[in-house]
Amino acid sequence: MTDKTCMRMALDLAEKGRGKTTPNPMVGAVIVKNGKIIGRGYHRGPGRDHAEVAAIKNARVSPKGSTLYVNLEPCCHTGRTGPCTEAIAAAGIAEVVVAVKDPNPTVNGRGFRRLRQLGVKVTTGTLRAEATRLNEAYLGYHIKKRPFVILKLAQTLDGRIASSSGDSKWISGPQSLKLAHRLRACSDAVLVGMGTVRADNPSLTVRHVKGRNPYRIVISRSMKFPRGTNLLEANDDRRTIIAAPADKIERFGRSRRANGAICWSVATGRDGQPDLSDFLARAYDFGLQSILVEGGAELATSFIKAGLVDKMYIITAPILLGRGIDAIGELKTKSLTEAIKFDPADFIVSGDDMVFVGYPKGIH
Repeated sequence: MTDKTCMRMALDLAEKGRGKTTPNPMVGAVIVKNGKIIGRGYHRGPGRDHAEVAAIKNARVSPKGSTLYVNLEPCCHTGRTGPCTEAIAAAGIAEVVVAVKDPNPTVNGRGFRRLRQLGVKVTTGTLRAEATRLNEAYLGYHIKKRPFVILKLAQTLDGRIASSSGDSKWISGPQSLKLAHRLRACSDAVLVGMGTVRADNPSLTVRHVKGRNPYRIVISRSMKFPRGTNLLEANDDRRTIIAAPADKIERFGRSRRANGAICWSVATGRDGQPDLSDFLARAYDFGLQSILVEGGAELATSFIKAGLVDKMYIITAPILLGRGIDAIGELKTKSLTEAIKFDPADFIVSGDDMVFVGYPKGIH
């Protein structure tokens, strides 16, 4: 049984926590002794046992002298649970094989140093790329000091997100709708612009799959909400956030229309629009590790032009519209050499639709 085989098992276990662990990472652990797996575990959510401790508790025999495989550096501090480094050493585990370092300032290499101080051998880097991709939002949040931004678009074959009259329900099929709701369930927040609020009056909740509702964010310059706006009227959970220039936010926050919405004052850029970097700084301070940008060609184009998109999902339905609203606006690219390229990139089938999943080069 190779190190890579055991680490893949740990990654598979970690995946079981997707959408449930934030603000913590997804972590899985496997304990191997004399060539046999004796314990497995994964982190199920904040306040629950970390993967390493769960694997130790689930061990069929004593883990003394064993090897622990875990996809992220073990913690060495006391939070809602105790430090995993101490539990590992107390269990008599001889070696820990880790995929990637945890950049969280409370860990960031200290877990490795503590394990070595306790006499535990540490090996790092096994399946680093796979482990990085698994926790891309968590790692990106702590490394870049801003949320991991995912842009999702649903378009026709000729690149339209709506007809010339604004009709957009539904361009993609039912399988792609489920995919969109899975993305919501796995994101800390969903972001739309005022154009989408006016055109679609979205709820931005998770309905077609099981999962938690994310924060719902509207970023706007005008603050001209139509009557009956779902994001304001149905805000019993107080998870709607409004981001706008300070003068607009101050008046709105005092009005009854706010209805418990969280209000963020965001700086205005030279183009008169809310500054996206300042917005992401507010989101980082709030603790949002990932934001799913769903709404509007203008908003999507602004994020792309600013170089703030970390990952893209472009759902393409097998239909043609002709004239309509373009999925992406002017990017001011004068030649193919200036075109945005992706690495890695892939296509997946979603019912009758095709879904492009890619990472803009130079961003991640």
